[in-house]
Amino acid sequence: MPENEGQWVSVDEAEDVAGSIRHALRAAIFAQEDPQAWKWVLLALHSALQGACVCHLTTTAAPIGAVTERNAGEWIDYFAALRDDPTVKQPKTYLMALPDLLKAIRKPHSAGDRSNETGVTLSDAELAWLRRIHDEVRNQFVHFEPMGWSLEVSGVPAIGQLIARILREMLDMGWAFRHLEREARAALRADLETLSSTGWAPGPNDDQTTRDS
Repeated sequence: MPENEGQWVSVDEAEDVAGSIRHALRAAIFAQEDPQAWKWVLLALHSALQGACVCHLTTTAAPIGAVTERNAGEWIDYFAALRDDPTVKQPKTYLMALPDLLKAIRKPHSAGDRSNETGVTLSDAELAWLRRIHDEVRNQFVHFEPMGWSLEVSGVPAIGQLIARILREMLDMGWAFRHLEREARAALRADLETLSSTGWAPGPNDDQTTRDS
């Protein structure tokens, strides 16, 4: 039997966000020697942002809050039916895509406990920027096609700073990361401070990394 057989790693949504931030910071260091690591920097940042939005929006009746409107209706019907029939089949979960999650967090009382009187700060220009990263970068890497790619990395530090600002605001609101232990919240805040600095992602000499097919 392999030595590591039967080993598991278990994390919740908030821990996964914190882990994604840590990985983005680590991958940025690797990118100085291996330019292809920039791909993993961006994917980790995307994962952290999407996960944080889900943590912020989800109500106590999870996953309601972070799912599509149609799916939310299915879950509401399921919870209602569950009172009389414990064997009722649970619906699938269909999360909103990142652009829709970002639109949702901007609304007042968007947190799962509805405690925030103002939405998470995100301008239309910033929303469009993050949407472009989702549509043009993340989707290309996740739904990989047999083709080469070129990635401009000169803007990655600013992307990280924007995502750090969004996550810090959620952290201050309290709901999204309420289940993290105090030490874990402090560590996340420290990592977000690092991500907010101008030098968190020192890049290679070139402004672009390229892989040819």
